[in-house]
Amino acid sequence: PTDFPLVRSIFSKLVACTRNYPYTNTLAIIMRNLIFAFIILTFSSCKTETEKIISKNSGDSEIYYLDLFKNGGINDSIASLTFDLASEQSAKNNHVKAKNLYKKANSIEPNNKIILNALGNETAELSEFKKSYEYFEKSLKIDSTFSLTYMNYGVALNKNKEFDRAIDIYNSGLNYEQNSEQKGYFYYNIANVYYKMNDYKNSNKYNNKALELVKDKKVREDILELKNAISD
Repeated sequence: PTDFPLVRSIFSKLVACTRNYPYTNTLAIIMRNLIFAFIILTFSSCKTETEKIISKNSGDSEIYYLDLFKNGGINDSIASLTFDLASEQSAKNNHVKAKNLYKKANSIEPNNKIILNALGNETAELSEFKKSYEYFEKSLKIDSTFSLTYMNYGVALNKNKEFDRAIDIYNSGLNYEQNSEQKGYFYYNIANVYYKMNDYKNSNKYNNKALELVKDKKVREDILELKNAISD
């Protein structure tokens, strides 16, 4: 396969609910990292156009769904507002400001697995991987079945070239993931890792699994992009 262009991130809409987070509408972020790996902060469902931020500052399409207080993801209204402000800064690639705002949200409403998950993502964006892992581990200590933390933890490990650990974390998350679309994102991220390891056979295997499950058109475009890269 030919070298694939490095890109920072892509965010796209996700529609999913699980037994761990039923019937709630919350912030969703899907992110493409390096070759492209999905990061999801929280589940989203049936969002309106007025509840999202669309940014192309990274050169990719980024969609942030907001208002976790209204949708039940964060209990404190000030913490939720601060979280949304952090997401706005992240969308503008202002990751230091975003991290500080997420930390403020965490101080207002500590021990929220969603906020800790976001902090893990943002610190990974700043290549502060040791601290990022600490946030993810704390999130999992609160809820060891929260599949999204496994998703994002795996991306951080992948980004830090800890490929074997990333695959282990993704597989752990798959054990708790009940939504087929979400399972497709896990398979896609695993394909991403194998691609970086130059294991194109397994990369293609898991990428095909992702194609079987993922229905979102924008997400499928990226899966097909990886498929084309593998076949080159």
